[in-house]
Amino acid sequence: MRIYVYKLLISIIAIFFLYHLTIGHTIYKFQNKIYSSIDKKTVGDFKEKIREEVRNSLKKERILKKEDALLLKELFIKLNSEIKNTK
Repeated sequence: MRIYVYKLLISIIAIFFLYHLTIGHTIYKFQNKIYSSIDKKTVGDFKEKIREEVRNSLKKERILKKEDALLLKELFIKLNSEIKNTK
């Protein structure tokens, strides 16, 4: 019984270290890439890019395609009727 417990403990410790040296390390590197890419400069650049796209779209004569505009209109009508019916 004592040998079984020793083998079990050694196996568990070996699996633990194997996990952290392979999969755990890969996950840790990926997580660090995500966290390092989301800094204040990147967020600021992203906000500025969105603002620029909005400015460019406002300069256009037509922002939406006619089909998209009709879909949005139907969605707004449906939402408006559901909001009016809730009391």
